[in-house]
Amino acid sequence: MTAPIQDLRDAIALLQQHDNQYLETDHPVDPNAELAGVYRHIGAGGTVKRPTRIGPAMMFNNIKGYPHSRILVGMHASRQRAALLLGCEASQLALEVGKAVKKPVAPVVVPASSAPCQEQIFLADDPDFDLRTLLPAPPTPLSTPAPSSAWAWRWPAIPTTPR
Repeated sequence: MTAPIQDLRDAIALLQQHDNQYLETDHPVDPNAELAGVYRHIGAGGTVKRPTRIGPAMMFNNIKGYPHSRILVGMHASRQRAALLLGCEASQLALEVGKAVKKPVAPVVVPASSAPCQEQIFLADDPDFDLRTLLPAPPTPLSTPAPSSAWAWRWPAIPTTPR
């Protein structure tokens, strides 16, 4: 039995052990339309005409304009890959999700005073709050010349209960 996946590195390592599940490239790629175009030809999910091909997850290691960034696409692009990552059969995915909903895992609460993520706190009601200017923008893969899909790819936000 495979050890449970604890983080993204574990998930990538698992995919690397299976044929046609992971591909990596060091070729320079522009995140503005080029990356999406490359992955369209590698194939996965709704990025190609029906019937879709199920291609590998793909790590782009050389993003033009972002020297220290990488982009991973297609990690959950097929039921088979999602099942592999969850350690079950594809036919059992819905059952496994149902089990997880019925038996949720309680969160580990870390006091704010000791949480490294609390080193800088920005609140939406702070004067001049603008999430787009707080952090350097990560490479944002766009599939069109207009940045219409940028916010779906931007920094993850963790919703919390209002004070």
